[in-house]
This record gives sequence, C-alpha cells and structure tokens, in this order.
Amino acid sequence: MHEEVNEWTGDVLQRKKYADFLTQYLIAKKDPFVININAPWGSGKTFFIEHWCEDLKKEYPCVLFNAWENDFSNDPLLSVISHIKESLQSYLSVSDKEDEAIKSGLFSIGRLIKSVIPILAKAAASKAIGESGYKEISDFMTEKDEESVTAIVGKVTEELVENNKAAKDAIKNFQISLADLIEKLTCDQGHLKKPLFIFIDELDRCRPLYAIELLERIKHLFGVPGIVFVIATDTEQLKHSVNAIYGSGFDSNIYLRRFFDQSYTLSLPDYIEYAKLLFQEFDSDLVNRFAQIDISASGDERSYWFHSGVGRGEYSESNADTFTIEKNDLAELVLLFSLFSAFFKLDLRTQKQCYEKILAITSSVPFGEELHFAYLVFLVMLETKDPVVFKEYFSFGKDQGYEKTELIKTKFSSFHNIRIRERLYHAIDFVGFYSKYAFAEPDEISTAMGASTGSSADARLLMSIKNNQGNMKLYGKWVLLACNLD
Repeated sequence: MHEEVNEWTGDVLQRKKYADFLTQYLIAKKDPFVININAPWGSGKTFFIEHWCEDLKKEYPCVLFNAWENDFSNDPLLSVISHIKESLQSYLSVSDKEDEAIKSGLFSIGRLIKSVIPILAKAAASKAIGESGYKEISDFMTEKDEESVTAIVGKVTEELVENNKAAKDAIKNFQISLADLIEKLTCDQGHLKKPLFIFIDELDRCRPLYAIELLERIKHLFGVPGIVFVIATDTEQLKHSVNAIYGSGFDSNIYLRRFFDQSYTLSLPDYIEYAKLLFQEFDSDLVNRFAQIDISASGDERSYWFHSGVGRGEYSESNADTFTIEKNDLAELVLLFSLFSAFFKLDLRTQKQCYEKILAITSSVPFGEELHFAYLVFLVMLETKDPVVFKEYFSFGKDQGYEKTELIKTKFSSFHNIRIRERLYHAIDFVGFYSKYAFAEPDEISTAMGASTGSSADARLLMSIKNNQGNMKLYGKWVLLACNLD
C-alpha cells in the first residue's frame, strides 16, 4: 500500500519524499558517513536541507552549518567546531550542562583542535606549514596554546605530518570527546537517537581554499561512529574549486570521492515546477499590473467551446507539450514564464536571473498603465540568452514585424504550448503578435481589433496595447536597464 507523504509547506518541488528515503538509508549506517547532496545552483538545495534538518530534530541531534555565511573566517574548522558546540548545547538539560564530563568534552574541543591546526591546516592546501600560515593560526590561540604548538611545529616537517604523534594524539582526544558527547545525547534516558547529523550547506559558494580546507579537515577529524555529514553542493561548481587550488589538470572527480562515501543527486525541476518555486513569494499586488488573457490552467476548455456552438474544426486538442498548473492567481505568470523558458532552453541559473530582472522592472515601473507579461518575459529572456540578437531585433523598423518574427524563428523553437480558450499558443505566436503590434499605429490596432473575435486573447491584448501605447515602446529600454543585473 502506498504511504502518503505529508509535504513540507511551500515544497513546490515535492522533495520531502527524498528526505524520508535518505533518512532511512543513513540511520542504518553504523560507521561515520559523508553524503553529498548534489543539485545545481538555484534548484532549492537550501530549502531541502533546512526542512530535512528540521524534521530530523524531532528524533536526532542535528547541526546545520552554512559554510558560505562563515566564509569570512581564516579557518573553516574553527567555525564548524564553534557552531557544533553551540548547537549541541541546546540539546543538553541544565543538569547535563553542569556535568563535568560533558563540560570537559564539549568545551575542550576548541583547545584540542587548536593544537592540531598548525600540523594539518596548511599542509593540505599549500603543502607546507610556513611562517605566514602559522601567523594566521596564532591569532586564535592563548599564550599557553601557542607555547605548546610552537614546540610541535618546530619538530614537524611535511613528510612527517601524517605520522606525527602530537597530531595523532590531538585527533584521538577530539574524537573521544565528540563520541562521549554523542553517547550522552543519545543515551537510554534521552529522547534522541543516533546518529548525529551535521548538515553543511552552500559549500560550493565559498572561496576555493576555504571549501577544500573544510573538506580536508572533516575527513581528518570527524571519523567517529554515530556521525553523518550531509554536504549540499553543486558538485560541478565544487570541482572548479578543487581545480582552482590544485590546477586544471588535477582529477577533481577522484579527489572528491576521497571525502564523499556516497552522492545523491536531487532530480531537476521541470519548467513549471521551477517557475512555481521562483514565483511562490511574488507580491500579489504586482499580479494585478498585468493584462489578463484567460490562459487555461488545466490546458483544456473543450466543453466551453462545444457548448458555445464552436465547430470542432476550430478546436486544437491539448497534447503532451501543453503546460498546465493548478488554478491560482499566479497561474498565468507561471505558465508564460515556463513557456518562454522552454522556448529559449534556459538552465535554472538563467531562469533565476530572468525572474529577478522581471521583478526589478515590475517593481520600478510607475503604477498606472497595464503591463504585458508575455512581451516582458520574451524580451528579458532574449537579451539574457543572446544580447546580439536582442539588438538586431530592435534594429528593424516598426513595420517590419514579419522580419522580427523570422529572426527569432531561425534562432529558437519549442513544441511547448499553453491553451487560451479555443486554441493552443506557442511562444513564437506571442513573438509574432508583439513584433507586429507593439509599435503599431492606433488605426492599425483598431483595424485588427475589428477583425478579432471579441473574447479572444488577441482582442484582449490589442485593447490593452491601444490603451497603453506609450508604455509599449519603452519595454526595450526597461529590459536593457534591468539586464545589468547579474
């Protein structure tokens, strides 16, 4: 029997099922485990990680560390350790916090790590500890720490780093302290269970050196049973960081496999899913600024046309390429955005950039006249995808709508469509319409309106253009202003 999944609020990509699956997979692991959650930038990794962590907190101790927010630190490990200490303290009762064994394990972490940093830290990234590396680390130490570390560093060479007794002892003490703390948090008297989940988000956005050092140190220091690391990255971007440190010829795939026991790739959202994700916080007041053209959210208005006496020959059946969505106030915007995203074959990052540009234009243009969302989306995406073609498009005169449309036809195409009343519209249909009428004279628009069915989408848009002709000629300038945003 299929078990129903209660989705997270706002989970338009319906990814909770992935979190539930991974939870069962990971809690069965007895040894320390590191899993990489892989998905491209802008595909909702942070939402996924945050909500998964929140779910797990009900039964498991959890730490959520945003690597990018802590990228200012000279040493990533100190930031992680500090965050772990702070997060795990919240699980302890007042009596536990006063327990000397717990206090010793919890608060000695920093001191133990400081003693091993000079040996492990700079060796991984620069192949030598060096004077400048030591100076960075010394800023975090007490006088007593500095004395003992100086004694260690004086005896160590690059060849002996891995075998140095002082380093081994420090790592062992740290791991014992952490294991003792996990045991206390998950003992029979407590309500939490093993493992300890440590989530690290946005590592791929960090400076290359910071990202690589963090991975190196996790591998060296956190090999403790009962710990699962969940590291969310755009793995392709992380590979670029590895190559930035070790050189373009370095095999970043093999290198990353040293740190990740397993990798799990989140499925990419389709055009509709991703547009829903982008528009979920779109200001409802802005929706009313756009001309409404009665796009069918379901993709099928067949009964309406049959009951209205429209002949069968005028009806275009919806197909596998017809975009649909549940009916809501944002349906038209999401469908049009998806239609043109597919037309230009935009990746997630570019779709996000286009959304931000559209939002900037919509928010900055003075209220008053109606805006045409399809025309705005087309121009923003065209300029973002190919600025040269955008410039060429506007080089044609106002009477060269056909030439404008043909230019776009030769560059882009898509079978995807949406339904508006009696027919299916492709992106190129909107391109042709606006290429012809956006700069047309009032009498030409009036003539076209007379030839259109009064309730058709074309008639509605023509009426809006007639009432807003001043603005129609400004869209190109608005887009150029907004396209300075990256």
